[in-house]
Amino acid sequence: MRLMQTRKIPRKTIDIPGRYFTGRGAPADVIVRDLSTGGCRFDTDRPDLVAGTRMQLYLGKSGPHHAIVKWDAKGEVGVTFSVPLDEGLFEGFKSTHVPDLAENTRAGEFDDMPEHLPNRFC
Repeated sequence: MRLMQTRKIPRKTIDIPGRYFTGRGAPADVIVRDLSTGGCRFDTDRPDLVAGTRMQLYLGKSGPHHAIVKWDAKGEVGVTFSVPLDEGLFEGFKSTHVPDLAENTRAGEFDDMPEHLPNRFC
C-alpha cells in the first residue's frame, strides 16, 4: 500500500526550541519537532491551540514568524507560516541538529555495530 504525500513542501525532522504567543495568556515554550519553509509541528499541552488560531512563533533566535494553526491532535500542533521561511534561515536550522538518516540512507547501508563499544559518554 502506498501512502499519499499531502504536504506541498516536505518537512525536516528537527529539535529546536521555540516560543509562541497567541495574544491570550502567557507565551509558551515548545520544542519544534519538524520544520519546512512553509510550517512546522510541535508538542504542546495547551488546549487553546485549535485550527485557525493565529500566533507569533519564535524559532531559536529567529522571529517572530506569523503562523496559523492548521491542525491539533494528541498533544501536537501543526502550523503554517503566513510568510515562508527564507531558504537560508531554513538551511541554518537544518545544520543545527542530528541529520534525518531516513532521507539519506536506504536499508542495508548501515555498518555493523562493533561487539564492544567504548565505555565513555560525550
